[in-house]
Amino acid sequence: MKTDYSHYKDIDFLDDDFFIESMISPTTESKLFWSELIDRKEIDINEYISANMLLDTIRKSRREIPQERKDRLWKRIETTRNSPDKKQKAIHRYKYLAIAACSAVIIGLSITFLLERKNVSDSSDIDYAQFQALHQPQNQKEIRIVTEDSQLEIDGKEADIKYDSTGSFTVNSEAVSTGTTLPSVAKVSYNQLSVPYAKRAFLTLADGTSLWVNAGTSVIYPATFPENKREIYVDGEVYAEVQRDQSRPFVVKTDKLEIQVLGTSFNLSAYKDDAFKRVVLVNGAVDVKQNGVNTRLVPNQAYTYTQNGISVETVDTEIYTSWRDGIYIFQNEPIENILQQLARYYNVTMIFPSEPSRILCSGKLELKDDLSRLLNNLSQIASFNFGVKDNEYRIQFNQ
Repeated sequence: MKTDYSHYKDIDFLDDDFFIESMISPTTESKLFWSELIDRKEIDINEYISANMLLDTIRKSRREIPQERKDRLWKRIETTRNSPDKKQKAIHRYKYLAIAACSAVIIGLSITFLLERKNVSDSSDIDYAQFQALHQPQNQKEIRIVTEDSQLEIDGKEADIKYDSTGSFTVNSEAVSTGTTLPSVAKVSYNQLSVPYAKRAFLTLADGTSLWVNAGTSVIYPATFPENKREIYVDGEVYAEVQRDQSRPFVVKTDKLEIQVLGTSFNLSAYKDDAFKRVVLVNGAVDVKQNGVNTRLVPNQAYTYTQNGISVETVDTEIYTSWRDGIYIFQNEPIENILQQLARYYNVTMIFPSEPSRILCSGKLELKDDLSRLLNNLSQIASFNFGVKDNEYRIQFNQ
């Protein structure tokens, strides 16, 4: 008798022999079977993807734990499938293990990032790591400015922040009066601008340098620059138009790179969670330093750093700067990168399969459109399915 999968939850899929066999040892016929169910909407795509990811997490954990626990854990899967009264409890345990594993990775990355950031800033009078540690935003929803003695949250999706030569600043043309006292942590008076996902800001620094600050970005900068140097720190993405000053080169630091300029326009993408860091030069010249290696860029060149090394290539700069105008252009970009960018723009969570899709896409998206509409259009090009639950998008690629 044909099985009705239309009301299956993830635990039901994990109790289904044919589903498990299809995921572990897929055949042409089984792939076609599940694909047709999805196309005919005879299956809950959220629960299907959830079950697939849970199974994948459990299978992968077998390769990452001691042999004794490997056998025990896999045996639990078999026991769960044959024991209805234990099924619900066991599946919740596997969900917890998956979440705990992800949390451990995030904590590890955070510790590594703080240590590496400390190394970057050791040569500077400004202790970026110490400042950010004291003023780390906690689940912030609004654009936030933190100074040494105050903090300010700004309503709205965008903010225009301008500093003058004295270090005073305005927000959306209104002067700001500070009041909340916070501990002082450095000799140089500097601030932190944090822009959460789904929001953007325009920041004018005391020297006249302009920064377009993208979603999910933090910028640390002095309220006024000292006489001998200009330094800021960026975690995220900014487009910079640097005011020229021969006596004070402008330095931008990230956890991996150091960019030195005089008078230049460039885009920097350096989210700490991304596998790559990229500098795209629009005009002028920049020197990019990574682990003691210095690279000089000329206009229309892109510098990309990954764990595999450094590459420099000639590019169309509009692809990397169009986000300022609410447009996302991508060319031969991995679909996972595209979806992760959309997650930042729309403040949602994207969950991907553990194995890379190796799907490359080119196109142009209007970021004012509804996210589900964008994903529907993308899914036709990139061949993937998605489900939505509690602001969480689960992605399943069709191989």
